[in-house]
Amino acid sequence: MIKSEQQSHDYEVRNAFSGSRLVHKAELREYYYQHSQQATEQAFRRFLYRLGKQQTIVPVGAGGYVFHEPSSQQAARKMRFSPNWSQELVSLNKTIQEAFPYIQYLCWETRALHEFMVHQPGQNLFIVEAEKDVGESVFYHLSQQNPGRVFLDPDRLTMERYVLQQSDNILVSRLITQSPRKTIHGLPYPKLEKILVDIFVDEEKYYFFQGEELVRILENAFSSYWISEITLFRYAGRRKASTKLRQFISTHTQIELSLTQENAE
Repeated sequence: MIKSEQQSHDYEVRNAFSGSRLVHKAELREYYYQHSQQATEQAFRRFLYRLGKQQTIVPVGAGGYVFHEPSSQQAARKMRFSPNWSQELVSLNKTIQEAFPYIQYLCWETRALHEFMVHQPGQNLFIVEAEKDVGESVFYHLSQQNPGRVFLDPDRLTMERYVLQQSDNILVSRLITQSPRKTIHGLPYPKLEKILVDIFVDEEKYYFFQGEELVRILENAFSSYWISEITLFRYAGRRKASTKLRQFISTHTQIELSLTQENAE
């Protein structure tokens, strides 16, 4: 398909689904097979790839896509969430891998949220989430390596009195099953959707991210990065907070969600 034909085809498919908030992959495939002379699965995959590369469509999980208007400069600026983790987190990850090579865990650091905030915290906390049966073992091992710096499921009082009194402390907690995750260079970390849900739900641990700061974090995260609403609300559902989060976004932020509650579940 030559370039002019591609542009015409892309324009037509955008018009065909202009009234849709969510389009499923099966619908795009059916449309492509009906309107293309190169109706093969390989050609369809190239078609999807091109639309995604041009940021015409954005995957929102579970085979769903949302179309963006070509005039949307905000959409064109959005990026994929892929932080440059500190060397300290990389070293912490290596320690966990060497001691517990077969467990499921995630690790990240709270400075990943600082870009979304107006009032910059003076502390950077390292978060380690390990599967239920080994959480305490991970805690004791890291405590031996980092005496006085590791806390297991701290409540708000512990956070105020001890954790936030110095930077670079380590918080260990239980990993929620089926947590959205990615692994880059051997470091398993939570997707941004999971981080946003966790700071919303875990108000005691992340109390310093609440109030107006939480509103800023959500709004800036949505405006700067591609957020899968399906991933966001499905994980929020696992934490029994899907409806509460949707209501908070609708009543406290300027975020315009693409999916209805029914489509996101």
